[in-house]
Amino acid sequence: MEVVPVGEESLGVRSMCLYVETRDVRVLFDAGVSLAPRRFGLPPHPRELERAREVRAAILRLAEAADVVTVSHYHRDHFTPWYPSVYMATDGEAYERVYGGKRVLLKNPADLNWSQRRRHYGLSKALREAGAEAVYADGDEWQFGGTQIVASPSLWHGPAGSKTGRVVAFAVRDGEETLAFVPDVEGPVEPEPVAFLRRVRPTIAVVGGPPTYLNWELDKALKHLAEIIALKPHTLVLAHHLLRDAQWREKMSSVFELAERHGVAVTTYAGLAGRPEELLEARRRELYEKEPAEPEPQGEEEED
Repeated sequence: MEVVPVGEESLGVRSMCLYVETRDVRVLFDAGVSLAPRRFGLPPHPRELERAREVRAAILRLAEAADVVTVSHYHRDHFTPWYPSVYMATDGEAYERVYGGKRVLLKNPADLNWSQRRRHYGLSKALREAGAEAVYADGDEWQFGGTQIVASPSLWHGPAGSKTGRVVAFAVRDGEETLAFVPDVEGPVEPEPVAFLRRVRPTIAVVGGPPTYLNWELDKALKHLAEIIALKPHTLVLAHHLLRDAQWREKMSSVFELAERHGVAVTTYAGLAGRPEELLEARRRELYEKEPAEPEPQGEEEED
């Protein structure tokens, strides 16, 4: 199994885009990239805008090879929109290159909030126009030769009842490795993502960590991360919301210590890629101080 990190906070953007290739199938998980319109009272630094363009180019390149593309939920950093956006580095036509002719495994909108259902409607229309095969994924599974893709039941995006809605996770099994892709569960703060991981028994677990930059209560997240470590994947990738905090390693010190005792390597997308972490959003204030720049004028875009 080949695993290629594409975009994520440790690589300088909001994203969890990941490319996985087995002997049988090529999967592009959550082909999105976005930037926070405001952080520390500041718009994206020019370096962030440049990185978003670089990640978008990588997404387009890998989408050409992909057989399957996922949309775990309808926040802007997890799909390619059908309209132009500087923050998402799209020109209004990129979605055709990402989704055209692909099988797209989508979060079912039935249990989503109004804003995500609205985005689902727009994306579904764009997928039809692009000639994609759209399939609602929640709780289903697919076989591609010797590779199996398994989708979780609907999971909370963070704590139960959260206004941020729900997501679907995935696992890819090729007989030698099992990679679990569990985005935006914010810890996980609820037990259901752990139950999914217990069921699929990943060798590589990619998990959306807690948003500690929002003064998140860590007790549940730390407990559930300990349960994931007890499953003994050889690699645990902590990702996304957690990496918006420049002090995330200090706040996760107990996770690192426990993982070391269990022989589990804890890393990030940047670590998987063999690159240094570049927490551009978390260090936005520092970027403007060290590399003064006039903020580029942008249209207003709502945060996810």
